[in-house]
Amino acid sequence: MAFGVGNGYVAGMSCPSLTGPVGLTVLGSGSNGNALVLQAAGFTLLIDAGFSGIELRRRLEAAGLAAVRIDAMLVTHEHDDHVKGLRVTAKHFTAPAYCSRLTGEALRSRGDAPETLHLFTPGAAFALGPFEISPFSIPHDAIDPVAFGIQIGAFKLGLATDLGHVSHLVARHLRDCDLLLVESNHDLKMLRDSARPWNLKKRILGNHGHLSNDACADLLRQVLHPRTRHLVLAHASRDCNRSDLAEACARQCIASLGRTDLVPMVARQDACLPTLWL
Repeated sequence: MAFGVGNGYVAGMSCPSLTGPVGLTVLGSGSNGNALVLQAAGFTLLIDAGFSGIELRRRLEAAGLAAVRIDAMLVTHEHDDHVKGLRVTAKHFTAPAYCSRLTGEALRSRGDAPETLHLFTPGAAFALGPFEISPFSIPHDAIDPVAFGIQIGAFKLGLATDLGHVSHLVARHLRDCDLLLVESNHDLKMLRDSARPWNLKKRILGNHGHLSNDACADLLRQVLHPRTRHLVLAHASRDCNRSDLAEACARQCIASLGRTDLVPMVARQDACLPTLWL
């Protein structure tokens, strides 16, 4: 197994110029699996592979992406709902995967690391095809979880789920984005009234758990920009949230900011969303 490049880290380099549109497809998002596809200039990134290899390929077909070749894969953290199909999918597409050193060590220790695994350092940008990837640390109960700011030509994307609170670092990286995908995991009342064990509720509500719909709205107040054209609410709890509640909370926040043109989309666990284009 190849583990890393040179000294184990991906070298930062400039991002090539972009020709053509940028597309983001959410193949599915939730506690049972997460995967996104990002396309630009003939290069395709798979961000997380939280479904089985067979299910990922089925979802690619359902999204009209069956003919697309995955050129590289990014990993946010080692939890199973983000890496279940990582090794198998990397082998199927002969695609390298990229993650932080500690996440890579965790994957390797349990036999989930793909054949070619490159390491990045949170806080250090690097290029993959036309994408300039800026991984940044987020507060979650994983070994070394990250989210991503991604620059493609003049466009900026911010992708952040699985975080218990919005740090200054998180807010800084998610500002001024053309497309935002952020966590809106649970409705506070539904979670508190649920039959889940108190320890699990405490974990979800903690500083290293997940963002509630209200906390997501607070995040949006900090980072939404006039250039933001697309907003996706992701990683919704199956038992402690509803898409209408998450959407209504975000809509109320957006309206309070005077934005009448931005319509939030709620990612689904059981199906892909239509591709969003920039």
